[in-house]
Amino acid sequence: MNSLSLVFWSILAVVGLLLFIKFKPPTIASLLLSKDEAKEISIQFIKEFVGIDVENWDFYSVYWYDHDTVNKLHHLGILKKNRKVLYDVGLVESWRVRFVHQNQSFVVGVNANREITFFYADVPKKNLSGKFEQVSPETLKQRLMASPDGLWSRANMTGTGKKEEDFREVSTYWYIAEAGDIRLKVTVELQGGRISYIGTEQEILTDQMSKVIRDEQVESTFGVSGMLGSALAMILAILILVFMDVQTSIIFSLVLGLLIIIFQSLTLKEDIQLTIVNAYDARMSVKTVSLLGILSTLLTGLLTGFVVFICSLAGNALAGDFGWKTFEQPIVQIFYGIGAGLISLGVTSLLFNLLEKKHYLRISPELSNRTVFLSGFTFRQGLNMSIQSSIGEEVIYRLLMIPVIWWMSGNILISIIVSSFLWAVMHQVTGYDPRWIRWLHLFIFGCFLGVLFIKFGFICVLVAHFIHNLVIVCMPLWQFKLQKHMHHDQPKHTSL
Repeated sequence: MNSLSLVFWSILAVVGLLLFIKFKPPTIASLLLSKDEAKEISIQFIKEFVGIDVENWDFYSVYWYDHDTVNKLHHLGILKKNRKVLYDVGLVESWRVRFVHQNQSFVVGVNANREITFFYADVPKKNLSGKFEQVSPETLKQRLMASPDGLWSRANMTGTGKKEEDFREVSTYWYIAEAGDIRLKVTVELQGGRISYIGTEQEILTDQMSKVIRDEQVESTFGVSGMLGSALAMILAILILVFMDVQTSIIFSLVLGLLIIIFQSLTLKEDIQLTIVNAYDARMSVKTVSLLGILSTLLTGLLTGFVVFICSLAGNALAGDFGWKTFEQPIVQIFYGIGAGLISLGVTSLLFNLLEKKHYLRISPELSNRTVFLSGFTFRQGLNMSIQSSIGEEVIYRLLMIPVIWWMSGNILISIIVSSFLWAVMHQVTGYDPRWIRWLHLFIFGCFLGVLFIKFGFICVLVAHFIHNLVIVCMPLWQFKLQKHMHHDQPKHTSL
């Protein structure tokens, strides 16, 4: 490439960056409590309502929000209308924390209003026995209320009941809380006056639930297509390696496979926390559950890495047989890849900004990567998501699929178009309405990456895809951190 091309590409990259800065997707100010606040609130709740001090117990936590309810509201077109309600009642921006000690545990859900919205005591029944003040449903509601806009201020008692479990009487209080288009059925169980369970069941007040179910089935279908595509790609790669007389180069394939495993292992700590909070059972030790989390993470990395290794081995061999230089001049490829990533960010931001302003497109931040509801994520998780999706998708849909389709059709344009189409429809495009606009955008982006692959090589498209994903995934996290540093007071909730 001559110096004029380098200068021109640099100018385009700078323009793309400026466009992204000006038109970057808006986010919602986060009110997520800190982990320490959630822990302290949970400790005080258990001490007051169960009578057990868990301050010195082992502590685990994960960020939580009700994806199912949010997704249904998005499909109904009423998510924006109910956004503040979701926050107020704890269906977004909440923590799930677990305390563990000597095969006993408590799980607590804490929302941003400092209220307890979920609780489960996984302890021997005898630990919940003994004298403890039995309070009325209304008194209990008042004691649990921490905000005039929260869940418990909206709750109205609908009934009570009693039953016997293991020769112990269990009292149950039922409440209903309605806000916006959401109704929550709240259940509280008490043993000897001590709370043993708090749970909610969400219901959306609509007569269009059949439409929602159809839309969710479409999303699930496209989600399955991604896994099916990976399986078919690996089978195709094995057939190429077995039956075609091609020269293979194992080094780059090993590097790509190892990168997947290494970056997957970066999130071991978070995966262990998630496993313990969601899957711990008092009949198992923490070490056992942690081991399950480690094995699950490593197995995922190994399987994904193996698919990448086989597909890249076959794709690189086939491309080399055609005389394509997919890994040559890596510095040049990285330069053009960074520029392409910035250009795609700028064009995408400008396009979506215009479409939203003209009301041709509706994007729900809670379901796309445009939101600080990902503020429970760490940078390592964002890095892992970005590198895994970039390597996996580029290996299958560019490095393997373009040479295969070109070999079958003899037409490079058909290769780029077909591979880009398959790559686009593989995405669920959750959070976009209408979905076809997002699919069209992905198709065009895929064609852009396909041209870059033919023109410069695989490293270029890998870097471009990675830059695009990393910024989109991690930008909310960076903005959340910046917001916390810049504002000492708790930020006000804002709605898009």
